[in-house]
Order: sequence, then structure tokens, then C-alpha cells
Amino acid sequence: MKPIALLFSVSLVLTGCVTTDSRPVDENRAVVDYMNLAKGYLQEGYSERAVKPLERALEIEPDSASVHGMLGMAYQRQGEDLLAEKAFKRALSIDSGASDIRNNFGAFLFSKNRINEAYRQFELASQDVSYSQRSRTFENMGIAALRLGKPALAAEHFTRALRLNNNLPKANLELATIYRDEGNLYKAWQHYQAFDEVAEQSARSLLLGIGLATANGAHGKAASYALRLERLYPGSMELKQYRSQLGYE
Repeated sequence: MKPIALLFSVSLVLTGCVTTDSRPVDENRAVVDYMNLAKGYLQEGYSERAVKPLERALEIEPDSASVHGMLGMAYQRQGEDLLAEKAFKRALSIDSGASDIRNNFGAFLFSKNRINEAYRQFELASQDVSYSQRSRTFENMGIAALRLGKPALAAEHFTRALRLNNNLPKANLELATIYRDEGNLYKAWQHYQAFDEVAEQSARSLLLGIGLATANGAHGKAASYALRLERLYPGSMELKQYRSQLGYE
């Protein structure tokens, strides 16, 4: 089976954007307002509109790690990789403990196929026990470990992620795949069921579910997954593979 599609968890937050110095309160408020405006644009998919308010925020607070970090995300979404990396690095030079920015920088590096560098950024972020999205960072480490061809290490990271937050579909799905490949079909089925309870199914995950359900005697589930694969993904390679397994083609 083809590997399950992997998507990173990134953060889009406003932490640390306002200092407690002697600047007027309205200037601090203006920085927050500009960041909220930029955040709204990014969430709606208008990355080009996000840059100007962030630049205005930097005119007021040039050493804001959060503003530089969000600017990195805006540039990344525009495909301006050099500017994105420069912004992420500037943010981390200001605040090396900004775990949300470090996690986002890791996701950026992964998207450029710089997997070892990405893993290192995730690893550093994961060491921050106060980071509210720490579980997502362990999940990202697992994804990077898979790309590095280290499934055992990936399993450790996914397990750690689920220990912090048991509602992580990607971690459960990837563990199901890893345990299936190891021949531990019962444990794989447990993780797959946890995934199935909370996540939308893809063609790849449905094909995995058919195999695991069949292996664990859940034939009704297997039939249900097969019907959904037929109905939702009629032209997929996964459906062709399933039909081939049945001897249809």
C-alpha cells in the first residue's frame, strides 16, 4: 500500500507579540490589531494581503518574534522561500524559545525536503514542556522520522504524541500502518479504530481499514469500508488495488 498522505500541524497564534515596555498602550494595541488582521487574511487564504499589516506591525515593534514568525508563514504560502526562511530565522534569533515558530519553521523545512533540519526544529520545540501544542510537535517528529526511513523511531514519537493528546488522527493512522507492516494486526486495528472515530477517510485509509478489519474478523466493517471506497473514490488506484486483490481485474 502507498504511504498515507502526511500533513503537518502548524500554529497560527499571537503569543509574545506585545512587550511590556514604556511604549504607549495604543501602540501595543495597534500591533495586536495588525496581527489579528494578518491572521484573518492567512486563515481565509489571502496570504498576499497579510504582508502589509505585518510590515506595519514591525514599524511599531521591529523586534517582535511573533510578527516575524507570522510573516514567515505569509511568505511561505506565497512561495517566497528565501523571504520565509529569513523571517523564521529572524524570529528565532529574537526568541529562541518560541516553540510555535520553531514548529512552523520545521514544517517549512520539511516542505523543502530538508528533512533532517526539519526534524531538529521539531525536536527542539518538543523539549518545551509548557508548549500547548507539544503533542502536535511529537506527531510532526514522527512524520519526519518516517521520511527518514525510521519507522521504529516514528512509532515512539507517535506514541508520545498520543500520550499527550489521544485525539490525533494522523498519529493513530500512522501507528496503524506501522503495526500492520510489523505484523501486529490487532494493535494496528486498535489504532485504526481510534482514527476512524474522529477523522475523515481517504482512499488510502479506507484500503488500510479493509485489510485490518478483515484480518481482525470485523467483516461488517470491512464491507462498509469497501462500499465507501467504491462510492467515494471510484477512479482511485486504491480501488483498483482492492479489486485486484479480489481477482476482479
